[in-house]
Amino acid sequence: MAKFSVNGIDSLAADLKWLGQLDNVELVSDMLEAGAEIVTDEWKKGIATAVKSKTDGGRSTGDMADSVAPTKGIKKSGDVSAKEIYPQGKDRKGVRNAEKAFILHYGKSGQAPTRFVDAVEEAAEDKTVSAMENVFNDYLEKEGF
Repeated sequence: MAKFSVNGIDSLAADLKWLGQLDNVELVSDMLEAGAEIVTDEWKKGIATAVKSKTDGGRSTGDMADSVAPTKGIKKSGDVSAKEIYPQGKDRKGVRNAEKAFILHYGKSGQAPTRFVDAVEEAAEDKTVSAMENVFNDYLEKEGF
């Protein structure tokens, strides 16, 4: 059975290119879905932690965390395929969730930045690559590589 492991997403992309699988839409889509699920969960945890550190316990409605989701479809630029994951839509007061996440991350006058997105990316990286690797390994096993 073929198994491989990589040190990061760049290595995984290089292996896909080497095997000629970058154009395999089904495989790439499955791998991105597996990774997106992990990143979405980490975003929700990161928002909850960052908001908790900024509020006195009563102000958060959870609208921003609930709105985090991957975009539909795959964004492709050259050899790079991606799914964007961020807070979407508006909260119950009509404020864009992405704008609230931006302010929470970078801060504003009178509000210190939390830089929670950096922590989210770091927490999600290894788990995401592992999930995508598992999908790729299953594909290799199924195809008899």
